[in-house]
This record gives sequence, C-alpha cells and structure tokens, in this order.
Amino acid sequence: MSGHIPVMLEEVIKALDVQDGDVIIDGTFGGGGYTRAFLEKADCKVIAVDRDETAIARAKDLAAETDGRVVPARGTFSKLDELARSKEFDTVNGVVLDIGVSSFQIDEAERGFSFMKDGPLDMRMDQSAGQTAADLVNKVCDEKELADLFYKYG
Repeated sequence: MSGHIPVMLEEVIKALDVQDGDVIIDGTFGGGGYTRAFLEKADCKVIAVDRDETAIARAKDLAAETDGRVVPARGTFSKLDELARSKEFDTVNGVVLDIGVSSFQIDEAERGFSFMKDGPLDMRMDQSAGQTAADLVNKVCDEKELADLFYKYG
C-alpha cells in the first residue's frame, strides 16, 4: 500500500491558519491527512466529508480517538453547506478539498481504479451508487460511444 500523502499540506495549514475553536470542513476526507494536521495544530473541530463509505469508516474511527473533534458526514463536496447544517454547524472557518482519486482507492484492487492489480472494473467513488465502469463498457456503450468517451475523458 502506498499510503496517502495530502497535497501541499504545509501550504494548506499555513493558508487556513486554524485556531482553537475553529470549525473546518475537510470536504474530501479520504485518509484524513489534512484532518489530522488540523487537529494537531489547534483545538478545533473538523467535519470530515466523503462519499466513500470506507473513508467515512476511517473518519468514525478518528472521531472516537479524538473525543468527537471529528464529525463524519457522508456525502459529496458539492453539498458541503447542507452537510454542515445537518451536523448543526451554521458557520465554518475554512474548507479544504483534495479532489481526485485517493491512494486508498488506487491501492485496493477491488475498487477498480488501477490496472496495476487485477480487480473488477468498478471505478465508483461511492460503491453504493450508480453503475460500474464494467456496466458502462458492456451494456451502455456501443464501440463509437466508448471511443468518444476515451477521446473526451482520457
């Protein structure tokens, strides 16, 4: 396993300048790298958002370790406002997003994000929602549509 390294961690910590009492949203919790750094820097709370159930399980574990300073919230970063309010936070002091596939998703063959290991062609950020990449390739697309998808999205 490669382990996840948060992108530009020092720069993010400096830019957000987290203080005691702050509420921060980690909008793409993943492995929790930013969240752990915020908790080390200040006596703050972090709303840990992710659509991936495995990441939310990690957030729940961290919440237990930190006496509730981490508040797990399963959902997408496009709904941060709703998620924060659903956890009874009306204001926040900062937001961080590390958008893209996480190292955990690449490392786990069953997630289907990498060709380095054999696994199903899944490629869903939220494994409980929508069709898999295998469904798309085998049932939805004809050859031209598939070629267009590869051309357009890589």
